[in-house]
Order: sequence, then structure tokens, then C-alpha cells
Amino acid sequence: MGLFRISDGIIGRSMPLTGLVGAPNARPAWVFQNQTGDLGNFLDGSVLYVGVTGDISVIMPGVSLASVNSLSIVNAGTGYSTAVADLATTDSNNLSQGLTVDITAAAVGGAILTVTIKTAGSGYSVGDIVTIVEGGRPGGSIDATARITAVNQGVPIALQAIEFKGVQAGTILPVAVDYVTSLTTVTAADIIVGR
Repeated sequence: MGLFRISDGIIGRSMPLTGLVGAPNARPAWVFQNQTGDLGNFLDGSVLYVGVTGDISVIMPGVSLASVNSLSIVNAGTGYSTAVADLATTDSNNLSQGLTVDITAAAVGGAILTVTIKTAGSGYSVGDIVTIVEGGRPGGSIDATARITAVNQGVPIALQAIEFKGVQAGTILPVAVDYVTSLTTVTAADIIVGR
């Protein structure tokens, strides 16, 4: 991609220009969307002109993570306390985070009888198997698992960003952008957003 003066490029001729508002950081992208509502927090498929050389991480349109809508018990496990709220879960999907559940378990043996969603989290897919984590009672295996049966569509997290390294001054990024998640040697003042 060559160098473009904004008056000569597509961004200068057909799109209104404005500076990026606010300084991006490593927080999940939904924070930017809901933080102030200013342009720069949710860019809604904008084109970015970068005025200085540096690195920039962005999330493209259409990228989203999903929160858990429903799940079903696959393995009831043993050793769980009879009623526990807000238990953490683990998942092999490294983009998922934050699902917590409330459970009831049998008084004898501690097998989970019911599981309900406490915090829906994000980044889950239908079919994911999560393990329910609890200190439990001595002698139990505490290995209950549940399958995600439905998800709600949600906004992405910073882990889904694409990093452009060594972007040259005067470059228009080759992708449309919904979020800017981090900048290295580039500041918010060095970016012009075209919509």
C-alpha cells in the first residue's frame, strides 16, 4: 500500500473526516462502544488513515463473540456442595471467558442435578464443553461438564484483534474497522477516521 495524502485518496474525496476520540487500550472492545459514545469508540466499519509509522490493532466488522444462552449437563460429576452460586467454569476455547453458573447437587455423592447461568460470559460457541469448578467435598472428583446448547450474539473482545505492524505514515489500513484496541507509537491524534 502506498502513501496517500488525504486530499488525493478515497478517504478525502468521499468521506467526512474526523480525528479518533479517546485513547484505545487492552480492555474488551465493548468498553469502547459503551464508554462515551464518541466517534472512535465504535467506528462502525470506518476506514483509518494513519499519519505516523507504528503498530495498530483493530477489530474488523462482523467479528463477534457470543454469550451463553443455555447449557445442559453432560457429566454430573461428584463431590459438589448441595447448592452453590456463582461457580467459575473452564473451557478449552481460548477466546471464551466469564461464564459462571449456579448449581444444586445431590446431598449424597454431590452429583450436579441442576445448573443455571449466573453470568453469561462471552466467546462461547454452541457445542463447547465447559467444566464446572468448585472446591467441593473431600473424596469427590469435581469434574462435572456441561455443553453449550445456545448462544447470544455479542460484541468482540480484544483477543480477536488483528495487529498491523509497522504501518507506514500516510497509509490507509486495507480493512474497514469497528474497533481500535491498541496502538504502539501511534496515538489517537495520529489517526483520521473516514466514514
